[in-house]
Amino acid sequence: MFEHKSSPEYWTLLQLLRYLAAEGDAYRKQHPKARRLPPIYPLVIYHGKGRWRAPRNFHDLIAPLPAVLAPFVPRFTYALHDICARTNAEIKGAVLTRLVQLAMRWIFSKEPLARLGDLLTLIEQVEDRTTALEILESLLRYDVQGTGRVEERDVRALLEQNPTGDPIMQTFIDRYIEQGRQAGRQEGRQEGRQEGEAAMLLRQIDRKFGPPSETVRARISSADPDSLVRWSDRILTADSLDAVLH
Repeated sequence: MFEHKSSPEYWTLLQLLRYLAAEGDAYRKQHPKARRLPPIYPLVIYHGKGRWRAPRNFHDLIAPLPAVLAPFVPRFTYALHDICARTNAEIKGAVLTRLVQLAMRWIFSKEPLARLGDLLTLIEQVEDRTTALEILESLLRYDVQGTGRVEERDVRALLEQNPTGDPIMQTFIDRYIEQGRQAGRQEGRQEGRQEGEAAMLLRQIDRKFGPPSETVRARISSADPDSLVRWSDRILTADSLDAVLH
């Protein structure tokens, strides 16, 4: 059983103990005749900025007590794998293992796009291409949609610069890039329509109420589509500019 943390959490021991109890209950339901529980190895994977300072021994969570009561306090601890305490070179093992650890280690990197490029190089070394594709999708979803630390246009440029020889991966990359381009074209068309609606409304105001002030022009030019539609409807029957924009 493992739990990953991006910051030290003081009550991690209590959280893990709840997990262990829940696992024990689940095992009993699945094996009603069992009289022993299987061992569980509790592992905390930490990839935060500072040192891990949360208690490691359950006794450290208990207020001072007489020695006679000590046997009644659970003796419980967990293994800690502090990724950030290691250098990049010290993170070894299979490609997939290094990839996952480095991805977590670099979450707080000041150069997220460069680190994403490093991870793409490792992804190409993953033998199972389905797994590689799933990892790539997860990374892009997290870095672009989840945290917003990387701009989507920068990711598309990075992917275009790093073509892969694998047809499955290349198909995904091509599709991702094309989706981004389509989204950009759609956004451009939407902005164009919005600018046209704003210009039309300003002309209608000019003809009906006289030249609009700079304040009114700025308000209409920066308005959202719903407001433009609402104001365009009102100007047909309004007897003053205030009645249009109220």
